[in-house]
Amino acid sequence: MAEFVFNGNTNHLLETAHEWVRHHLTSEAALLQLLLCLVLGLAAWALCRALSLGRAKANADTGWKADLFIAPLLYQVRRNAWAGAFGLLLLLAKSTAVHFALPHQVLSIATSVCLAWVVAHVGGALIKSRFLGRLTSWTIWILAVLHALGLFDDTLKLLDELALNVGHARISLLLVMKGLALFVVLFQGARLASGIVDDRLRHADGISPSAQMLFTKVARFGMYALAVGLTLSSVGVDLTTFTVFSGAVGVGVGFGLQKIFSNLVSGVILLVDKSLKPGDVIEVSGVQGRIAQINARYASIETLDGKAYLIPNESLISNEVINLSYSNSRQLLKAEVGVAYGGDPRQAMALMEQAAASATRVLRDPAPVARLAAFGDSSVNLFVSFWIDDPENGTANVRSDVLLAIWDAFKAAGVQIPFPQREVRLLGREE
Repeated sequence: MAEFVFNGNTNHLLETAHEWVRHHLTSEAALLQLLLCLVLGLAAWALCRALSLGRAKANADTGWKADLFIAPLLYQVRRNAWAGAFGLLLLLAKSTAVHFALPHQVLSIATSVCLAWVVAHVGGALIKSRFLGRLTSWTIWILAVLHALGLFDDTLKLLDELALNVGHARISLLLVMKGLALFVVLFQGARLASGIVDDRLRHADGISPSAQMLFTKVARFGMYALAVGLTLSSVGVDLTTFTVFSGAVGVGVGFGLQKIFSNLVSGVILLVDKSLKPGDVIEVSGVQGRIAQINARYASIETLDGKAYLIPNESLISNEVINLSYSNSRQLLKAEVGVAYGGDPRQAMALMEQAAASATRVLRDPAPVARLAAFGDSSVNLFVSFWIDDPENGTANVRSDVLLAIWDAFKAAGVQIPFPQREVRLLGREE
C-alpha cells in the first residue's frame, strides 16, 4: 500500500525566506546594488543594440558555423547575447566592489543568475530533443539561482522530505528528480556515442553495408539498455527482481509477439549472411525494386515509379526471392518481335543486333545476340538478348528503347512486321 509522507515544516521555510528577503533586499546597500543592476542592464541592452547582437542573421551560416553541433550553440549564444553582456558587466561591478570591500551580495546573486542563464541555454542546445533541451536548461538555471540565493541545501532537504512509501521502499521527489536527470544525461551520452560509432563504421574499409547496419543497431540498443539499467540501479531499483518478470514476459512474447520477433530475427539473419543487402535489386512477390534499407522489422523496397514496398523480413527468408545483383549487377534481357514469312530472317536478326547495340544502356561486351525462336501462325518469331549492368534503373524502359530501335531499323530496311490474319469462307447450301 502506498503512503505519502511529508515531515517538513512549511511555516519554518516561509519564515526563513521572509527573513532572508528582509535582511538582504531591503537594506540601503541592497537597494543601491539593485539600482546599479538596472543601470547595467540598460547599458548591456544599448551595447547589444549598437553591435547588432541578439538579432537573427539574414543569411544562413556556412562552413564550420553550419555544423550540426556548432550551429545550435551559436544560435543560443546570439539569442542570449543580452544576458551574457549583462552578466559580464555585473561580474566587473562585483569584482570592483570586492576589491574596495563594498557590499556586493546582490551583485553576486545577479551575476550568477545571468551567467547561469546563458550557460544553461547553451548547454541545452546540445540536446537534440527540444523538450528535453528546454527542461534541462530550466533545471540548470533554477539550481544555479537556488545556489546563488543560498537556498540549495534547504531545497534539497524539502524535496527529500516529500516522499512516497511503497511497501518497504521509500521514493522521494528528490530521488525521482535525480533519476530523471541521470537518465537524460546517460540517454544523450548514449545517443552521441552511437552516432560516433555509426560515423566510424560508415567510413571503415572492409565492412559491408549490411554488417555496418547490424553493428550500428546492436551498439545503439546496447547503449540505450545500459543507460536504462544504470538509471534504475542509481535510484535503488534491484534489477534482480526483474528475472521472474522477464520470464513471464518471455512466455507472453512467445505467443502474442511471435510474428514481430520472427521479423526481428529474420532481419538479423539477412544482415549477417549478406544474401540481401541495401542496394540490391530483387524480385519478390511480383515486386521488383532496389532495397533502400533493412530495418528491424521490415525491408523497404523502392521501385522506379516511386512506390515504397515495406516487406516483412520473414517473407524475405521464407519466400522465394530473386536477387538480380547477388553475384554481379549484370542482367540478361530479351526483346521479341515477329517478321513476315516473305522476308529474310537472317537480315532481320542482323538488324535486331545492330539496333540493340545502339541503345544507350545496353552493354557492348557481351554483344547482343539474335535468335530464331519459332515459326508462328502469322510470323517468324525472333528475339534478341542483351545485357545491362544497371537493373536498379529499370528494365522495362531499356527494353522499350531496344524495341523502338528495331522498329526504326525494320522500317528503314523494308522488313515487314506482320499482324494476325484470318480467312473466313462462307459455304453455300447445295440445292
